[in-house]
Amino acid sequence: MQGEHWDVSQSEEQSGTRLSFHCWPSSRLEATRCVAPVGALYTPLKKLPPSSSPPAALSYDPIRCSTATCHAVLNPYCQVDFRTKLWVCPFCLTRNHFPPHYAENISETNLPAELVPQFATCEYELPSVPAAGPPAFVFCIDACAHVEELAELADSVQQILNLLPGDSLVGLITFGTNVQVHELGFEGLPKAYVIRGNKE
Repeated sequence: MQGEHWDVSQSEEQSGTRLSFHCWPSSRLEATRCVAPVGALYTPLKKLPPSSSPPAALSYDPIRCSTATCHAVLNPYCQVDFRTKLWVCPFCLTRNHFPPHYAENISETNLPAELVPQFATCEYELPSVPAAGPPAFVFCIDACAHVEELAELADSVQQILNLLPGDSLVGLITFGTNVQVHELGFEGLPKAYVIRGNKE
């Protein structure tokens, strides 16, 4: 932060996340007046600075909000009551109990990784989920850009493809007047599924 301005790009560099908002609504009325939906773009495989994430992936399931429609994950933005061992979900404002193994040890000086303010990004290795296979990446490209921009984009995509793990699955969707889902498995015979842009 510099002066009174929030450096959005520095925040994105620290967490690898770009949010659709920079001012959280403080009431339900303000939330209903939000024009853009709450959302985030996450940069997979981004090398984060050591100060912005735990040194290793957390080898347990995340603590989730108990509300059936929410299931938000415990994070540094949650309000925590250390005396009663409760945390408040910032999305639905539900009060949740910490699991016993958290409640025994948590204090203002002994925080789990999820609540450390600098750790805006935590990676979990979920023991309860079987291996899902190789990582998958889908590139969505706006084909209505100028020719020069498309040439630069093609160069950028080529650089990104060279950085992906060798066993990655890659998909390509281009959109303009129509949406085209490209099948990339066949070099000699390009194949695409075309969906009209005006179809509901």
